[in-house]
Amino acid sequence: MTRYSAAALDVGGVIYYDEPFELAWLQGTFDRLRADDPAMTLGAFIEHAERFYLRSDDGTLLDSDAAAQSWAQVRSAWSELAQEIPGTVAAVAAMAREIPTVIVANQPPECADVLADWGVTEACDAMFLDSLVGVSKPDPALLGLALEHLGTAPADLLVVGNRVDHDVVPALSLGCPVAFVLADTGYRCPPGVHPDLVRHYRAFRAVRTAPPAEGEQVRTIASLAALNAGPGGH
Repeated sequence: MTRYSAAALDVGGVIYYDEPFELAWLQGTFDRLRADDPAMTLGAFIEHAERFYLRSDDGTLLDSDAAAQSWAQVRSAWSELAQEIPGTVAAVAAMAREIPTVIVANQPPECADVLADWGVTEACDAMFLDSLVGVSKPDPALLGLALEHLGTAPADLLVVGNRVDHDVVPALSLGCPVAFVLADTGYRCPPGVHPDLVRHYRAFRAVRTAPPAEGEQVRTIASLAALNAGPGGH
């Protein structure tokens, strides 16, 4: 690999699927709300989910105590819910053998346990999770920690992510090139999630993870080998 001297990888949507965690959280939140108020309808809950995901509104039902309790339950089952995007763990290990590779992600501490179990932590040089270092995307300071650790010029650090707001914008603000990972819908839905909730959530997520109009795009981390071979190596 010759085009870049180091890489910074996101986790959700890049190494493992985000969707199983979020779908379990959404269904758990709705179940708790419905238990407290039998008049709560799935349609009303989905309207709040749309406001949360697409408008970043405060004060939705996803900011409620029920949502916090559901998220705590999801975190307790993180290892069981985690699903590798096929081939990514081996691809990360291969990349890390060739260039210094770090993890830079907004993830709970339980993510570190999963990545350690999968061998990703051992393969990589360092891990910067917002929950452990106290700064979160889209603040470029999280990526700045990786640059400082690596001692790499921004132009030589390839940032790999799946969101324009959280990955592309902060990286470009620091002068780092970006490889955008396109959405993969091959995950297994957690049991018990209502089909209508799945359908609407997929629509919300498609908006949040829409690719940028310009720039490098890849299907999986495994595709980066060709991307990093040099100009024209797509």
